Amino acid sequence: MPYSLTDIHNALLTVPEVERHNGIMAFSLRGGGCSPLPRNSLNFSYENGDSRSNVQQNLDILARHLHIEASRILTCTQIHGDSVAIVEKIPEQPVRADALIATVPGLFPGIRTADCLPILMLDPVTKISAAVHAGWRGTVLRITRKVLHILTDRFSVDPKDLIAAMGPAIGPCCYEVDDAVLKPLMQALPTAERFVRTVPARHEQNHGPGQSRSRRLDLQAANLSELISHGVLMKNIVSADLCTACNPDLFFSHRRDGNPSGRHLSVVGFREE
Repeated sequence: MPYSLTDIHNALLTVPEVERHNGIMAFSLRGGGCSPLPRNSLNFSYENGDSRSNVQQNLDILARHLHIEASRILTCTQIHGDSVAIVEKIPEQPVRADALIATVPGLFPGIRTADCLPILMLDPVTKISAAVHAGWRGTVLRITRKVLHILTDRFSVDPKDLIAAMGPAIGPCCYEVDDAVLKPLMQALPTAERFVRTVPARHEQNHGPGQSRSRRLDLQAANLSELISHGVLMKNIVSADLCTACNPDLFFSHRRDGNPSGRHLSVVGFREE
């Protein structure tokens, strides 16, 4: 069965087909919450000036849409690295990591983003789930590959059984990068040039020959390559294919709006039988 993304209550995108496995895959949109401008409205971070009360109310709203308990949604203190935390129960404090793996049903890993790529994974056989925060640093550090290695080597997950979903993120239409990003990317990823587009600089797009060039990174393509090269089947991968920076009505974007930007929450996991 092919996988798809469906809009639920204008508040989140879900993969409805995983319900047959008692699973959840969901990416929040910016609507339907209680946070005020400029973070309106379904914001999941209080580090950008929002209140903890608003963030908790937004978490409760999301949990109600998903028909789960808000306390079962696990988040981490994200550090733009490649640390992976494995959880078997609700931790007393959020762990420092950029990927969470839940080994049992009833726990729902969550990742916050505002341009970076959220990647969700489910294994219907082992009932293991994972949420990955893949910005440019995580992509350079190959965090997606690291999570896949842990799933296969430590938990005997067959990549052919995995279902993966890539959520909204800043696209190559908007994600202009410089050598500080491109040099480590070229060193880290095989044939990394496939994931970089060169286009006329925005302010010179109509100026003809001799114009400067802008380089744009395709985070989704880079991480899709990691999934496929590790054996995840293309038919089991679904992508939102939506740029956060291009769609202000739907998404927060740190690149577009700066520090006041809100944060999305992407959630994955299996309900308890």
